[in-house]
Amino acid sequence: MKFSIFSLLFLSFSGITFCQEISKSEEEKYLEADKNKISLVAGVSYVNNSFGLYYEGQSFLLKPNDSFYTEFFLRYRWVDASISFAPKFVRINNDDDIKGRTKYFNLGFAFFLSPKLRQSVNYSQVKGLYLDDTKRFFEAVLDDEFTEALSNDFMQFPDAKFQSFTGETSYLWLGKKDNYRTYTNMTHKPLKNDFVVLTGLVYQYNMMKDTDRVKYQGMEISDPSGDPSVTKDVRVTLKTGGGIQRIIGKNWYAIVEMYPQIHYGYLIDENYDEFNFGLNSYSRIGFDNGKWFFGGGAQLNWINSRNENFYSTTNWLFRFGLGFRINSPKFVNQQFDKIDKILK
Repeated sequence: MKFSIFSLLFLSFSGITFCQEISKSEEEKYLEADKNKISLVAGVSYVNNSFGLYYEGQSFLLKPNDSFYTEFFLRYRWVDASISFAPKFVRINNDDDIKGRTKYFNLGFAFFLSPKLRQSVNYSQVKGLYLDDTKRFFEAVLDDEFTEALSNDFMQFPDAKFQSFTGETSYLWLGKKDNYRTYTNMTHKPLKNDFVVLTGLVYQYNMMKDTDRVKYQGMEISDPSGDPSVTKDVRVTLKTGGGIQRIIGKNWYAIVEMYPQIHYGYLIDENYDEFNFGLNSYSRIGFDNGKWFFGGGAQLNWINSRNENFYSTTNWLFRFGLGFRINSPKFVNQQFDKIDKILK
């Protein structure tokens, strides 16, 4: 069902004809003016993430509690920066006593190394997890006489911390960097119908730390004498696919991308590895009149894994953002003009 929806959107875009593209001279004029503007965006995202854990021949899921977090984006010329976290005022649940509290943090940068080569780097952290399959976990490790009286409460890992260092290098086989930027960041105004084809190499170094402290029904059930545990893994993903951008009316637009991917993960210190395949897809609809802009989108990053050893990374993301553009200071323009001359 997931694939059919994205496939339908992707294919049907080619039939959209009620668009109003700008001329080549207008495009050049806009891009030249855009060089001296700073784009700022504030948004809210909903993320559904899970981490697979393999124990005693069965798969269990460690999950974060809070699902909403705020995002802030800044874009100036070829620099894209973002930061996101989960403050109290966007929390949507009142079950911290049951599932524990989760804290999010994310920091990323993206830039073009050449007209065809794009580089991004990102650091993300999720702290505070709970075991979604707690009752089934106890049934797997305890005798029946102990599990019969168990409730549906969750085992909490309040100090558990998942840290991810991610980089992606993408090459545009078809399309230009000025056009592709609108796919990756809503701070760029889409100017015309467009189609891109690219190959991306994603590489990650991840750590799951501090899972030794465990709480259940408000009580500490962990062994304080145990050594702190750290699970480390390296992942490499190769994806190739395409995206379609369509202008609707004067200021509206829609974007759909689909990238089949091959995934390799290696669990350090445990001599465990596996190959998987999956899909990375994204869609967005938005409004942009040159000064004010807003939009909403959805993303699915799916890896066909057996949920073993944290290699399950299915991730749903829904995002809405509102932004505006302002003139950048002259001294900043002058410094970036010098850098642009060096990079050419």
